[in-house]
Amino acid sequence: MTHLKIDRPRRMTLEGVAAIRSFIARGRIQVIGTDDDNVTLDVSEIDQHPISVQHQDGLLLLGHHGTGMQQLVRGRLRHRPPQHAVIYLAVPRDCALDLWSVSADVLAGGSRGEVQVHNGEGETTLDRLSGAVEVETSSGHVDAIDLSGDVEIRSVSGTVALYATPRRTRALKLSSVSGDISICLPETADARVHLESVNGRVSSQFEGIVPVKMPGHHKAKGDIGSGSASIWASSVSGRVVLLNGGRLDDTESTGIAD
Repeated sequence: MTHLKIDRPRRMTLEGVAAIRSFIARGRIQVIGTDDDNVTLDVSEIDQHPISVQHQDGLLLLGHHGTGMQQLVRGRLRHRPPQHAVIYLAVPRDCALDLWSVSADVLAGGSRGEVQVHNGEGETTLDRLSGAVEVETSSGHVDAIDLSGDVEIRSVSGTVALYATPRRTRALKLSSVSGDISICLPETADARVHLESVNGRVSSQFEGIVPVKMPGHHKAKGDIGSGSASIWASSVSGRVVLLNGGRLDDTESTGIAD
């Protein structure tokens, strides 16, 4: 078992890591999948609050000392003195990620493992992920591109932008309370689409997605192509927009590809 505290900028390598769970209050954490079997941890910025690192039985736990899942869920960290760190992780592509943040920016890319992000006010950026993705955010913006697994994103007031190419049987589920939701699909996409908002505007640039008259709701649904994938987007008061991104070249891959 490895157990240490990092209180200054430091770079280290860890072996035998199959899953990572991080708890970062403020700052930035970037996790990139690589072909290396080891994990490289690089803490480039840190304030007076140390980062705790624990590694046992394939699970790497890291985060601000005294920060944990219960404290983040219950919002207890919002009233503490600022805890700031900038962390970069290079991980094996199949490594599972469970990333928690109060207001830190979270970036994850190049991974095949399952990815979960729980973010309060920080921005979340996801790029080139092929495993299942689940994101929960309060007011932070979510930007997702080139995701090829099932995706579920839940937001309170943060905006959600998804750029995808559903060509397989995939499920994309996006929801918000007041945050706007935008989905950009290529002209050649295959998806069964359901869009709705109670008080917000619902619009689509695809002819196959038609408005559905329903008292007290704005709704549109229909099929694009064969309808093999599933896209469901819903908001209480935010706008829900489906954009036509045009035709992709055969060599171009943006989103859920074959």
